[in-house]
Amino acid sequence: MEKDIIVGIHSIVHAVNNVNREIYELIATEEGVENLKKMGGLSHEKISELPIKLLSSHKLQEEAKKHYDNYGYHYNRVPSGVMLLTSPVEIETPAWINSEVESGRFLKILCLDGVTDVHNAAAIMRTAAFYDVDCVVVATKNNFGLGPSFSRIASGAVEYIKIVKCSSLPKFLSSLKKKGIEPIGLTEHTDSREMPKYEGSRCLVMGAEDKGLSHAVSRILEHSVRLEPKGKIESLNVSVAAALAMDKVF
Repeated sequence: MEKDIIVGIHSIVHAVNNVNREIYELIATEEGVENLKKMGGLSHEKISELPIKLLSSHKLQEEAKKHYDNYGYHYNRVPSGVMLLTSPVEIETPAWINSEVESGRFLKILCLDGVTDVHNAAAIMRTAAFYDVDCVVVATKNNFGLGPSFSRIASGAVEYIKIVKCSSLPKFLSSLKKKGIEPIGLTEHTDSREMPKYEGSRCLVMGAEDKGLSHAVSRILEHSVRLEPKGKIESLNVSVAAALAMDKVF
């Protein structure tokens, strides 16, 4: 049975409160349970409803390593004395976006082109949740992977943002344009500094930190913008750049 391993106090609390998640087991030390109450604000009543396995700190880490190994994750010490096993989040296809757009709903869409670093991707996801982004779109290949580290850094954002996987990001963007949604790419290879203003659904496209937007994606985009440095440092971490861009677009 496929399971998600959730670590991080806030990530666990958001997952527990997600009615679409099936909770299989909360593995925790007594201190970990208290952390959920004090740091996460989870009520005693809510905790009492969960299937809890109480272990010593050492035994919890041993149990965690077994689960990490079983699902092919690199083991890192579980923080705060608690981890959660749940049903996995549902990964959507572009058909979900098509259905939402056809229903007349305005969407905030964020596309990540070749962002493979888990830390950057999870930080972007957390910021996207702050800006109430509806979905993050990635290609089936060459993307970040979900897992315990992602869940911890994303701090619960995965519970609120749909993850959409498509076979080809350029083809997906082309289909968006046919629906009247004009993607905006963030790149240093443009002189434009002003974000276009659109009514309705909006789509922001971010490239990988080292390579930026791929040529295949860049050819699709009619509108792109750059962030102009004000000081001596001319580059930003992709997650920071994404936050600044989201503030302008969304």
